[in-house]
Amino acid sequence: MDLLGQLVNIKFYLLGSYPKGDVGGLLLNIIMALMALGLSFGAGALLGYSRLSCRLYIKIPSMAIVETVRATPLIMIIFWIYFFLPYIFGGNVTLFWSAVVSLAIYAAAYQSEIVRAGIIAVPRGQLEAALSTGMSRYKAMMYVILPQAFRIMLPSFVSFFVSLFKDTSTVFIIGIIELTQAGIIISQREPDKIYAAYVSMGIGFWCVSFAISRVARRLEERIGVFDLESIRPDACRDEFMLLPREKKTGEGMTPAACEPEDSK
Repeated sequence: MDLLGQLVNIKFYLLGSYPKGDVGGLLLNIIMALMALGLSFGAGALLGYSRLSCRLYIKIPSMAIVETVRATPLIMIIFWIYFFLPYIFGGNVTLFWSAVVSLAIYAAAYQSEIVRAGIIAVPRGQLEAALSTGMSRYKAMMYVILPQAFRIMLPSFVSFFVSLFKDTSTVFIIGIIELTQAGIIISQREPDKIYAAYVSMGIGFWCVSFAISRVARRLEERIGVFDLESIRPDACRDEFMLLPREKKTGEGMTPAACEPEDSK
């Protein structure tokens, strides 16, 4: 494997040809994921909110857009945008922007479902209570519904960002030298070290994904999305298991109540 031997290529894995050339490697994956998430958030929120409407002329088009994108493989979206945007704008679209736009379209569809589910999760009575105090519907949404919905949505947004970051590896197919393409180039230069190159790529993606997950866990603790017990890594919910273990009671160890009510 000779993983330590790959340390001589670590700068290329992390930054690509920068500063002598364009930014590449792992840094480019992070940049593309952040830009795609930022550019798609507004469209995703609008699509998710539109899907809640009972007006069919609003609901059906938003549903059609979301379901079409979600049913299409990301690699196909990348190919379509790669060939479509230069045709529309006269061939002046760079590979980087083709990739970012593709990822943003993909991300908007999935973010719309997160937004829709987060708003639906807020009890209907919250809106009714806000309106009864004299708030307008706009203020009720801005100051009562959306803050609660955002707390519910935050874990899903972070999980999706981790997934989007890993999906940036697909843009190597159009020639962008991000981490995957960097590993491929190195493996072609040194065919006898191909396994070490691919393992190095995997380590790079894992390190960033794990770091984001840990930061998200701390953020969830800080804003109180979950109670402290539920976010503990060793927390368990044996009552959800099909074969629960025995549990302690005041009289000692007794079998967990797992029998149907009619059998008692």
